[in-house]
Amino acid sequence: MSAAPILFEDFQPGALMGERVEVYDAQQARRWQAIFGHQPGDGANDAAESASMAVVNMMRAYLHAVTPRPPGNVHARQQLRMRGLPQCGEAIRVTVHCAHKEMRRERRYVDLRVHGTGQGGRPLFDGVISLIWAA
Repeated sequence: MSAAPILFEDFQPGALMGERVEVYDAQQARRWQAIFGHQPGDGANDAAESASMAVVNMMRAYLHAVTPRPPGNVHARQQLRMRGLPQCGEAIRVTVHCAHKEMRRERRYVDLRVHGTGQGGRPLFDGVISLIWAA
């Protein structure tokens, strides 16, 4: 039996929606390099790859923490402030909080605040994922 999807009414500003630990590992690095290139000039094993892995793992954490989602949601935008770069092999702990919700023009808008830390609580990123919630 599957759980009922999270509804707009379920979001409470300030509430923790969940947290997840994701590991930026060699397999993720290989996938990134298969798309963008394996050489340092392509960004491999450098800041471009690390910043991309922060975004990937932020989104993975959101997808696992805020579930089940109703079909039809729209990912409207995201903002991300990098505070440090994750290193290959590092576990990234991501927390997801409801930051804000409001009705505008008969649409349900939800802002989720995400915070990522690395080894020893080292700050990696802070961000906001803005969604138009379907139900």
